[in-house]
Amino acid sequence: MSTSEVSESADYMDEDMSQVPRVRRSKVWEHYEQDLVRIHGDLKAVCKYCGTQLHTKFGTTSLRTHIAESCKSIEDGCRKNFLLTMKKTNSEGPFVFDQKVCRDLMVKFCIHAEIPFLKFEDPYLHPWIDSMQPAFQVMGRHTIRDDAMKMYKGMKKDIEVELQNLDSR
Repeated sequence: MSTSEVSESADYMDEDMSQVPRVRRSKVWEHYEQDLVRIHGDLKAVCKYCGTQLHTKFGTTSLRTHIAESCKSIEDGCRKNFLLTMKKTNSEGPFVFDQKVCRDLMVKFCIHAEIPFLKFEDPYLHPWIDSMQPAFQVMGRHTIRDDAMKMYKGMKKDIEVELQNLDSR
């Protein structure tokens, strides 16, 4: 191999390396073929629904726009699901932990799933919950039972009031 052939080969490799696809983290890639197609020296993504070829060199905005607005072959349900996944999740602001809300939801879950209160004495429960939310103070079975009874009595009272307010005989 001559010196000029080596330098041409190196130039070709550098050119190839500049267009190596990055890690695809965006959900938009689920709607495009896994392998990019090289057309006139540019790498392009191919839509799974209509076969449209789009540039990906500068990000995924054009891919998102195609699926969200332009692709005529995509089903409406699939498009709606895609748009829902692209929405920003909590417009109310950052998450703020609330012990009371968490505790009430835990009691409702226990009642709905018919989990015995004794499960709250399980030695593996506390480390698991601590791994998800260290600020949450896990209650014992007696506290869970008491909270469940308070919730029951409150709901019972609400139903009694509602029944008394009915316009019937």
